[in-house]
Amino acid sequence: MILVPSLVYEILKRAQILRSLDDIARELGQQPESLMRYIEEGRAKGLFHVERKTAERYELTEEGRRRAAEGLPEYKLLKSAVCSGGACVVDLNQPEADIALANLAKLGARPKGRVLELDEETYRKLLAAAEEKQRLLQSLDVAPREVLQEFLKRRLVRRVERTIIYVKAAVSLAEVQPAEVKTAITSEDIATGRWRSYILKPFDLSAEPPEYPAPVPHFFNEFLDYVREVMVGLGFEEVRGPVLEVEFWNFDALFQAQDHPAREVHDTFYVQWDGHLERPHEDLMKAVGRVHEEKWGYRWDPKKALNPVLRTQTTATTIRALAERGDGEYKVFTIGRVFRPEKLDPKHSMEFHQLDGIVVGPGLTFKHLLGQLEQIAKALGMTKVKFRPAYFPFTSPSVEVYAEHPKLGWVEFGGAGVFRPEVTEPLGVKRSRVLAWGWGLDRIAMILLGIDDIRELFTKDPDKLKEYYSRWVRYRRTTGTTGSRYTY
Repeated sequence: MILVPSLVYEILKRAQILRSLDDIARELGQQPESLMRYIEEGRAKGLFHVERKTAERYELTEEGRRRAAEGLPEYKLLKSAVCSGGACVVDLNQPEADIALANLAKLGARPKGRVLELDEETYRKLLAAAEEKQRLLQSLDVAPREVLQEFLKRRLVRRVERTIIYVKAAVSLAEVQPAEVKTAITSEDIATGRWRSYILKPFDLSAEPPEYPAPVPHFFNEFLDYVREVMVGLGFEEVRGPVLEVEFWNFDALFQAQDHPAREVHDTFYVQWDGHLERPHEDLMKAVGRVHEEKWGYRWDPKKALNPVLRTQTTATTIRALAERGDGEYKVFTIGRVFRPEKLDPKHSMEFHQLDGIVVGPGLTFKHLLGQLEQIAKALGMTKVKFRPAYFPFTSPSVEVYAEHPKLGWVEFGGAGVFRPEVTEPLGVKRSRVLAWGWGLDRIAMILLGIDDIRELFTKDPDKLKEYYSRWVRYRRTTGTTGSRYTY
């Protein structure tokens, strides 16, 4: 006879056929998570067969919950319209009007200055579409896939893969007997012999105690999501790329010579990696190698171009997007972690976050680049920004971008320029010009929130987390929602 805890016995009774743990937990009035320890212990002892299956679902982010409660920007904007005589007029001088317009533009809405004028029929159609989208945000289970994809891009929902656990008893009920679990026994238990009917639970002194939960949401995570929202509102599409890169995308495709100092071990983390890495197309590698040999005057090594590195710049991702899409008119951005062997100090870290973007189109100029940079900076609330001429191997002309920190003074937070033909032509981009930039989001967060040490962005101190979160909330209520114009 096998002695088992009473709860394990109850699970065995209900799992004589394969059943989901959710159903069993519901019958027992328990949370599935609270039963997992018993299931795993029972599986290790041969009491249960356990199967796991993955299911996908969508859930609201914190921003999504706020929009579901308060209304999407386009919904609130349309509801503010004044209709008379068959025409409806929307005043665009209100918070978040430009974010709303960026989404209404997909439906054909075009403003005149700071006013949106619509005939009543068009207004009713737009309002119905906004109301439907608002309804679907509150009822994700019935939302079509294309709507869910839009919500994903706007960071209103997240995709969650949930593992569903199925359990079946591996022994018959006749082989088991419920028993009381004890972590300590008394002298009376020993004297009477009752201890023989107990299950004595051992202590695990190596188990780590749980960490103290954060008192507030993390301000820096919310800041990164807000930057995404601003970029999408400006008409950019987000792209993503791997953290573990090959040198080709991180350096070679960006016209950085293979003997460039930035490719030395003191500036780049090289990785020993035996796993799979995607190899760039052979024709693309030959085209890039040919430009290196013609312009830099050395023998380009394709083997070195395939060395794995931790990416040092998110330009490795935007250059992938440029190689994929080629000529045309489009705007993409990426946000991600990058890694460099920096000395840790108040303004430098070995791991930080970058916002990288490109604008592709015919006839673009350096003036367009400066205007685009200024527009993004103002949209994020940086009122004092200046540019300084700079040199980068892959752009010409080039600038460094600075903003004023309340304590540290003028702080460099990014670089920008127009991609050289040596970068674009091997990728098949011959008719268009490409504006490019990379900004350090850690430093931007420091500037906007008045933080003077980059290490504070990752603090675990509960009091500091509360203080920085209050600054973030204050920022969102002021700078982040002034209604600044985000789009052309």
